[in-house]
Amino acid sequence: MRASKYLLLTLKETPHDTKIISHQLMLRSGMIRKLSSGLYTWLPTGLKVLKKIKKIISCEMKKINALEISTPIIQPKKLWEESNRLNTYGKELLQFFDRRNQQFILGPTNEEVVTYLIGNEIRSYQELPLIVYQIQTKFRDEIRPRFGIIRAREFIMKDAYSFHISKECLKKTYDKFYKSYINIFNQMQLQFRVVHADSGSMGGKISHEFQALSDNGEDEIVFSKNTSYSSNINTAKSIESINFFKKIPENIHNITKSIKSIKNVDEIQFPIKNLIKTILIRTDKNNQSSFAALLIRSEHELNLFKVEKINVFSKPLQFINEKETIKLIGVKNKFLGPLNLNVPIFADVSVYYMKNFTIGANVNKKFFINVNWNIDIPIPTIVDIRKITKNDLGPDGSKSLEIKKSIEIGHIFQLEKEYSKKMNTLVKDKSGKQKNLYMGCYGIGITRIIASIIEQNYDKKGIIWPSCISPFEVAILPINMNNCKETKNIAEELYEKMKNEKIDVILDDRKKRPGIMFNEIDLIGIPHQIIVSKRYIDKEKVEYRERKNKKNILVNIKEIVSFLKNRLK
Repeated sequence: MRASKYLLLTLKETPHDTKIISHQLMLRSGMIRKLSSGLYTWLPTGLKVLKKIKKIISCEMKKINALEISTPIIQPKKLWEESNRLNTYGKELLQFFDRRNQQFILGPTNEEVVTYLIGNEIRSYQELPLIVYQIQTKFRDEIRPRFGIIRAREFIMKDAYSFHISKECLKKTYDKFYKSYINIFNQMQLQFRVVHADSGSMGGKISHEFQALSDNGEDEIVFSKNTSYSSNINTAKSIESINFFKKIPENIHNITKSIKSIKNVDEIQFPIKNLIKTILIRTDKNNQSSFAALLIRSEHELNLFKVEKINVFSKPLQFINEKETIKLIGVKNKFLGPLNLNVPIFADVSVYYMKNFTIGANVNKKFFINVNWNIDIPIPTIVDIRKITKNDLGPDGSKSLEIKKSIEIGHIFQLEKEYSKKMNTLVKDKSGKQKNLYMGCYGIGITRIIASIIEQNYDKKGIIWPSCISPFEVAILPINMNNCKETKNIAEELYEKMKNEKIDVILDDRKKRPGIMFNEIDLIGIPHQIIVSKRYIDKEKVEYRERKNKKNILVNIKEIVSFLKNRLK
């Protein structure tokens, strides 16, 4: 490609409404342009990266015998009614009516569509197992699109689905996808972790996320240093909670005796390490007088995901604000305590192990101190509701856990019969009996991969792409080629040779100053750069510069193409 014929829409300045580096650099390098909130136009440079990522994924899908299909973006709403996922997805679904007043959805995912397809086409176990996949644009009506393409309303995703007659067959295919995803992300030189995750609205019991490490990630993952344990922070557990629920202590049902003492707030130094926080939460969104209390240590943070798993609470969670607490109990939230609080009480496991702790006295500016379970106050229902901290020990007894921010780039699920039962998808087994299919689902966020790679590979000059997905592998940068015939001839000759060798190359043949030319190519992130100048032509050499380490090497003109081919292997 000649730069004079290409759309190099770079920006010198960082757009004012961008917060994270990947969003800034995608705009500055001319990969995307914003159309509206969460909606982006992909320009030639961005599309070239997308196509290379798609090619890597498609090659890996072929290796595991996945067949490519293409389903409609528009889906009938009735399919989502069959699967009972309308309420689960809720307002994230983009819905509309056609001219016949029939309701449709712009697809955020395709479990319903593919299950419907297979249910109408596959009749016998002899046609199984079957794997299908597609790379398609998806839509979600995000409440707050942000971080560029990481949280957008329109995004590109690879979604795959497998169908099986048995659970054992599903597990084998699941393992294939697990390994295939590792191969895909390794090829792209991503730093990532595979973590245990919750299946959420997708259904099923077993799932794994593939998380790219990033300081600007929306997710948090937990893992041990020896990598024996890893989890999304939503589902992460410590050895403390694992041991508790394996063997519930015998004295947990003992009765209370008497309270010890009360102290004025002025006599207590804050923050109090042994303080138990009491948090009121609504248990029924339709009943304004239905509440429960959650207890956690003052230095801990509630894990809202875990709390939502407790069936008694309304969903989404509704916390009682300060005004409501004063109206209900007569005190500010800070002075709430579990003693004589006439509501169901749920305490985190870490709270159970506390001794001589402090609780609110349900009187403003008053606390009970030196409180103990089964002596001063009865033990409430014990649950696991806090976020893991870096000081916790893993459930396998490993050393202190690490917590890092990350971006979810892939997620795989063993859905089992979640959809085939709801949508009555049946095949005949060996004995001729009709059975519901087992199903797996496997997604990769392609546009998110691009953001993740940039978050991990950049410097003050711009993006640093791995060669395999860079918009161009090589840039030829001739100095003053329009004023030096010899420089122009060498640049043109190298350009033609590289094209013949199937090297993805761009020749910067524009009438630009060298500084502008170098800055733009560095901003775009081309990993291999060849500088052709009169200075070294007389010595039959050109300069090779690697974007990553910024080192310049003189290479013989006749050897530069083979030199590059070795670098690109």
